[in-house]
Amino acid sequence: MRTALEQVEKTAQLSKNNQMSLMVFQVQFPKNSVQPPYYGMNVFKVREVLEARAYEVAPMPDTNPLIEGMIELRGVYLPVIDLPKWMGFEMTAEERQKSIIIVSDFSNNFIGLRVSYIHGVEEKDWTDIHPAGNYNIDVNANQIVNHTYLEDGETLCFILDIEKLLIEAMPAVAEKIFISAEEASKDAHVFSDEIYAKTILFAEDSKAIQKYMNMVFSQLGLTFKGFDDGRQLLDYIEGLDSLEEISMVFTDLEMPAASGHTVIRELRGNPRTKNMPIIVHTSMTSENNRREVLSMGADYFIGKVDTDLIVETIKEVEQRFILK
Repeated sequence: MRTALEQVEKTAQLSKNNQMSLMVFQVQFPKNSVQPPYYGMNVFKVREVLEARAYEVAPMPDTNPLIEGMIELRGVYLPVIDLPKWMGFEMTAEERQKSIIIVSDFSNNFIGLRVSYIHGVEEKDWTDIHPAGNYNIDVNANQIVNHTYLEDGETLCFILDIEKLLIEAMPAVAEKIFISAEEASKDAHVFSDEIYAKTILFAEDSKAIQKYMNMVFSQLGLTFKGFDDGRQLLDYIEGLDSLEEISMVFTDLEMPAASGHTVIRELRGNPRTKNMPIIVHTSMTSENNRREVLSMGADYFIGKVDTDLIVETIKEVEQRFILK
């Protein structure tokens, strides 16, 4: 059996090569020999896979219907999200007994995601991950952020916008997040003329997080430009005659075409951009991930949707790089 250290080293090596390990699962059980769609999640976000029958779900009063309740895992209580319900399916009591709970880590928030079946793990290059589009099968494209194909080259595998799910399942948390963005006032946070004159670039494939970042930068009175993936960001920078207008780059890690690791590697490997400030803004907030991206050349590593930390980081970039 592969040790935890071996798994971390393997995942880190995949990241350096613009690759990922994708845990593939389904949220429905087959009916009448019809195979339900496949979905995927980066293995780096998965902490454990549990047999649901072994854990009693304790109800939580006054919560969103998508939250089934809490389970206890070695003294820690985790909310369980009804992923099938979010996607418009209802599990029977028998199906719940046969189901799986994926324990996942998003920005240091540990949650359980109920699914029906784990198909396996497949290694993918990020260039094989494509932005969501229009599909001819019964899926809700608004819940999908990317897609790829399984090893047979024909079967679609959809990658869900988990940040969107968390915002919808936990409205109190979402409200707090967007209120913090709205309160990021340019009157309360004053930057230098140099910061206001320059543009912040960011790459983020989740529409929900794009909306949040747009709100934060707008409220701060800063000029910014966003991109749906790392390759679009890199191509934009490459096409600029001068980089004087760019103050810093925020990048997610999980993105189609070019991951955040590729963004870091290409910017640091190009003499024109080798000193450009890079802030990794990710929900993959493990300490191993932090060490990995900082060793590759990122200047900062921050968890998603922490408005105060975004402001603090912009001020640090201002002092270290802009006003030096």
